[in-house]
Formats: sequence, C-alpha cells, structure tokens
Amino acid sequence: FAGCGPADPVAPTAPPSQIIEGTIRGPAGPLAQARVRIKGREPVALSDSAGRYQLPVGDLREGDRITAAKEGFFIGGIPASANPEPLELVPLPERDNADYAWVSPHADPAAEHNCANCHTGIYKEWLASGHAHSATNRRFLNLYAGTDWNGRPNVGWSLAAEHPLGVGVCAACHAPGAEPSDPAIEDLTQLTGVAAEGVHCDFCHKIREVPQQVLGITHGRYAVELLRPDHGQLFFGPLDDVDRGDDAFSPVQLESRYCAACHEGTVFGAHAYGTFTEWEASPAARQGKSCQTCHFANHGGITNIAPGKGGLERNPATLSSHGLFKKSQLAMLRDAVEIIVRSEQADEGSKPSTKVEVTLTPRDIGHRLPTGFPDRHLLLVVEAFDAAGEPLPRTSGETLPAAAGPELAELPGSLFAKVLTDGEGRWPIPFWRAVNEKFDTRLAPGRPYTGAFTFAGRAENVRLRLLHRRFWAETAREKSWPDETLVIHDERYPVK
Repeated sequence: FAGCGPADPVAPTAPPSQIIEGTIRGPAGPLAQARVRIKGREPVALSDSAGRYQLPVGDLREGDRITAAKEGFFIGGIPASANPEPLELVPLPERDNADYAWVSPHADPAAEHNCANCHTGIYKEWLASGHAHSATNRRFLNLYAGTDWNGRPNVGWSLAAEHPLGVGVCAACHAPGAEPSDPAIEDLTQLTGVAAEGVHCDFCHKIREVPQQVLGITHGRYAVELLRPDHGQLFFGPLDDVDRGDDAFSPVQLESRYCAACHEGTVFGAHAYGTFTEWEASPAARQGKSCQTCHFANHGGITNIAPGKGGLERNPATLSSHGLFKKSQLAMLRDAVEIIVRSEQADEGSKPSTKVEVTLTPRDIGHRLPTGFPDRHLLLVVEAFDAAGEPLPRTSGETLPAAAGPELAELPGSLFAKVLTDGEGRWPIPFWRAVNEKFDTRLAPGRPYTGAFTFAGRAENVRLRLLHRRFWAETAREKSWPDETLVIHDERYPVK
C-alpha cells in the first residue's frame, strides 16, 4: 500500500524535453495544489487555482502514467500523453466506519488485502520490530498483570492490581486495533485476532490525521483520526503516486507528530513518555529531521515494496524501513554516542594516583538517551587496574547507586536516567506511582557529559563500560527476567 516511504520518487530521469499541460478536477470542480507527476519519476508539479498544471518531462515511455494526489482524495492516475485528458480525483469517505474489520498483517492467499501477500520485505521488518509485539511482549504483560517470567501471579509491580479501573489506557498504544467494546481492553492478556498483533500495518495506514493539540494528554488510538471505509479499501501513506484506486497521500506519516500519538504521554498524572517533546527541543527538529528520518530510514535496501505485485523499482532512499533500528537497537546505540577517555598518572605528594576523564557526546539523535519507557537507563562504569590486574580504589568521582544492582552498586561511574519518585521520595518505582521527578541525567542531544574520577595508585589500564538497561535491576530480579543488558561499550585503555 501507499505508506511505505517518502513521496520523492525514483532514479534520475532524462532532462525535460517537453511540457505536458493538463487539469486536475474533483466532483465540485478544479483542484488547486494537487501534486502531479509521471508515476515513479520527478519532477512534481502543483496545480493552480484553476486545476491546471505544467509538468516538465523527459521522453514518455510506454506504460507511463500521470498521477495526482491531494489530501482528502484518493490518488488518481491516467495514461500519460502529450495532451492528457482531465484527471478527476475521487473524494475520500466522509465518515470513519467503526464496524470495519482490521486486515491481518500475515500472508494468506485467500485474503485479498493481507499485507504480507504483497509487501513481503516490509512485513518481515515489521515482524521483527517492537511494534509487532507491543501487545504480547512478555515483560510488558508481567508489569501489566503482576506476573513474573514464569507466569506466577502476584509478583512485584502490577498495574492491574493498583489501577484496576485504569488498565484500559495501555491498550490505546499497545493494542490500538482493539475496539472500545472489546472486553480485552480491560485485560490485555485476553486479546485475540488482529487486535493482538500490536501496532499493525492496517491500523497505522488508516490514520488520516494526528491533531497536535491532544498530544500527550490523549494517547494512541484516541490521539489520532482514523478513516476506515464502509466498503472496498483505503490506505494512507506518504507515496503520492500509488494510483491503484484505494490509496491516499498522507504527509503526516513523515512527521514526528505521527509517532507522538504513542511516544508522548502523561499517564496517571506522571509525564512518563516525553520522546516527542525531547525531539521538539533538539537540534534535529531545528534541522528539519523527524523521527522517521532515523527510525524509518531504508537500511534494508528495499527497492520495491510490492515486487511482482505491481510495485515499482524505486531509489531505496525514497522508501521506508519498518524495522525501527539501523541493523539493531545495539548498533544504533553504539552509533549514538562518541566516547573519549583521557587518563594520566598524577602523583599527589608521596602518594601516586591516576586521574581519568570520560566524555560522552550524543550524536545524530533527536531525543534524550535513553528515551521512552522511564525505567530505561544507561550505566557508565569506570575502573582502574594496576600492573597485577588488581582494581584500584576510587578516591574521587561519582559512584553508581544501589539501583544499578548488587554487582555494580558503589563502583565508580554515573547513572543516566530519568528518576521518578513517590510521595515519600522512594525510587525506583513504577511510573504510575510517581509524584515527583527526582532528577533527569539522561544524555541530551548536542550536550557532552564529562565525568572525572581519581584512583589511588598507579594504574596500568582503565576499563570503561557503557551499559543499557530497559528496567531496573531489582525489577528484573523480582520478575525473574533473563538478563537483557546491552553492552554499548566495553574496552580497556592503557594509562600513559
């Protein structure tokens, strides 16, 4: 369908050798500001107030089509010629069909519109992403229902136990396809059918608009305007030349507010999710980069979103990946931080010592690091060792708190986290108990962090580790979760 990449098309074409002139109309008359092109090629022309356009083109080829797109209309197309007939666009439905049955993302030859039938490459990327598992992620359901990794009930944090009347808020983002009338809204462990597919293809490509005035207060499904058809099909996407008759151009799918419906939120009174507002304050936003610039960049080399099913070969830079990370989350984290370590012997009187300075510089990111779920944090661990390999005691510099876990607590290092506290100042706590923000030391785009540490004795080398965790160590232990620590950096540096 149309929602698989930016609206800029394919490869360079021949220099314009002629001008095609025509008109774009709707049922009520001429349409202004319609985007007109030869399908899959540049340039793009905009129609004027009388619906007229002038489109410079190279030599026309057999099978070329003139396409036109305008918000509020299906994309239309006609055979290309030197004197084309008027192109009339069909308006979109006026009302959302609440009785619409969501299309499954999975391949099924008997189901005409199932996404993987045509979009195999994109489907595989989505299937490996967090979006595909947002409703069934085991750790999410453990926190939601108060279970542990092995299914034992009443273990540790439980949203359902503490907010039994508010559990439906989770479905808005984690299972946006679940209808408000579905009893599983109040118990996500009971989700079935397409609703259990998390943030699935058909839901995302039924989003017509994301009103910015509700972002952060209303969440997920209820923060977007859906438009589902009474009959036939309708897919919104950022390609403006897919003229099959059921696709509509949607520039909002390339804007950060499209993501903000789920990635910005005050929940149970706590500003738990702030990725969108972090982006708004970042250099990336000022440079015109959106969330999609990084997280939907085509890293997989897809050049045809529907090979053998009518898709066009396109420049891969014009199509979107649906895997969310370049290669992997770990690879993207490693690319996001520049690490510089400086160390020197610094004798203080008759006592030898070693000074270490660590600078972490976030690069090419549009939000805090880490971002998203408030329990996510980074741990910087700095250790110095003598010639015999024995650790040297720290004499100055930060140490890691107890929340880092017993194996890391009190070691020299720094915690980068957004820490929320309850009414008595306790932490870590689940965000639904939060009353105050104790501190926010997460790395900010364009702002280097520098930490200084001193060790007693002469160090032979310094070991620096930078670790990423999605949850606090005590929470993971209590829930019996397998270790999921991501090692962003672990290296030893000789002391000169």
